[in-house]
Amino acid sequence: MSKTERALAVVIAVVLVVIVAGTTWAVLTGSRARKLAREAVPVELASGGVYDGIGRVRASTADTPPAIVVLDVAFPYDASDRQFREELRRKHGELRAAATAFLSSKTADELSPANEATVKAALRDTLNALLSLGRIEELYFPEFHVVD
Repeated sequence: MSKTERALAVVIAVVLVVIVAGTTWAVLTGSRARKLAREAVPVELASGGVYDGIGRVRASTADTPPAIVVLDVAFPYDASDRQFREELRRKHGELRAAATAFLSSKTADELSPANEATVKAALRDTLNALLSLGRIEELYFPEFHVVD
């Protein structure tokens, strides 16, 4: 190989490493999911802040055999309310566990797209039961799939 061919091979290898590393970083940090969650909330509501800390929840349904539910949860909140923001951060694990338990208690039919409004309302009430310093008014699901 000539020097030009070797230099070209090195450049191609470096570009491939950068692409693989960037893709891996994005997948591991969930940055794409957070971006989609922010975009799912209407702009006029998102101006105050969007909480997407629950992240992507995966659960098995109550069916036999169980289906798999994949759900991203986001909701607008007043980011200037420091106490509520801290409560959300402090109760992150509890909120995530409650969302997982809620989804696991439902069947695939109950979680169908036709019932999305009912699912949002019931999950909102479940999460609000854990919160004392603020309330979730409306949930948004940037991603919501039930895989049989």
